[in-house]
Amino acid sequence: MGAPARERIPIASLAPTVGLSPRRLLALARGRLGMPAARWRIRQALSRAARALGEGRSPAEAALDGGFADQAHFTRQLREMTGLTLAAVAPLLRPSAAPGHVDGEGPGDG
Repeated sequence: MGAPARERIPIASLAPTVGLSPRRLLALARGRLGMPAARWRIRQALSRAARALGEGRSPAEAALDGGFADQAHFTRQLREMTGLTLAAVAPLLRPSAAPGHVDGEGPGDG
């Protein structure tokens, strides 16, 4: 399994350490990220989970690698953020789906 997801630090705890109010920190984050911090966190988690799927991990392992509570949580967030199901996305991320690679025609095959 891959590296554990990064620890979530609540904005209310982080803001005073950088000398800002939580509201101001969220506003700055939104300006820099181009989206609300909560949405950015979900996108990062989905990215980590997608990377794990691409490395051949199971959907359940990928969910944990992404920092989701379980596969169902991962699946719901994927659907909400992209409109796609895990069943539609997973085959595209698998190593055998690499561009120009057809099963049985990759390096070292035949």
